[in-house]
Amino acid sequence: MRALVVSDSHGNKSSLKKIARDYADVPHLFHLGDYVQDAYYLARHMPNTAVLNVKGNCDFNSPDPEFEEITLQGNKIILTHGHLLKAKFSYDRLLYYAAERGAKAILFGHTHIACTEYTDGIWLINPGSAGENGRGPLSVALLVISPAGVVPKIIEI
Repeated sequence: MRALVVSDSHGNKSSLKKIARDYADVPHLFHLGDYVQDAYYLARHMPNTAVLNVKGNCDFNSPDPEFEEITLQGNKIILTHGHLLKAKFSYDRLLYYAAERGAKAILFGHTHIACTEYTDGIWLINPGSAGENGRGPLSVALLVISPAGVVPKIIEI
């Protein structure tokens, strides 16, 4: 099973159109906030994809949750934007949060810096920014999820 992870799209319509076109066959898409409206856009333009999203620090009046948990192929995966767990300062809180909940992966954004780090049996996965990034190329993450675990890959868009 595959899932696409998008974060910090910040209303970049050209990126959103490319994502919707290039990944229309992906069964799951996770949007990690900063702009939740973009998750709604992707849901409308990817009708065969289940979209799950959380709000970020720029989604001021959104009623969407700040954390979500989903289990796919026996793997618990946590979604968050990352600002509440201080992702810009350290990944420690992300790791502890995931470990406390028995997660195999925690997906986060906020930093605009793509990373995949495997620590103590938990994947820390940041897809980077799909919308604006002064720190490198725009990117997303593609996850391959099986009963054996989660395998992430960062992809430039």
